[in-house]
Amino acid sequence: MDVIDIKILEELKMDSRMSFNEISKRIMKTEATVRRRVKKLREDGIIKRFTIDYVIDTKPKTSATIKIEPDFKDIKRILNELKEIEEITAIWRLSGDCGLLMKVDIASIEKFNPLIEDKISQVSGIKIVETCFITDIIK
Repeated sequence: MDVIDIKILEELKMDSRMSFNEISKRIMKTEATVRRRVKKLREDGIIKRFTIDYVIDTKPKTSATIKIEPDFKDIKRILNELKEIEEITAIWRLSGDCGLLMKVDIASIEKFNPLIEDKISQVSGIKIVETCFITDIIK
């Protein structure tokens, strides 16, 4: 692999549907060169497949964790209702008396209170114990 191959791969990473003609214009090489190199990259197993990736929302997200104490008599119903809330991206059941921990992703901090008031608090049988905003992702 050389600099030209890397440039081709970078273009394909940004848009796997980009035509060879478009890539050739961007990296200032002929279409035949791009076509030949992509074929070689596929044969060498460097390119395994082409996928489509799309961006739904380019705005930065605000994430938080919410710890709740559920009424364990109704845990199946509670979990089913929580899973239906779009902003809840993960739910973990914790050991002992720790209850449930959820991760929520929202467009902005202003959307947090409506999420709590209009959606999460409407699930009967839960008590919100703690909320923490995620300020940095280390790993």
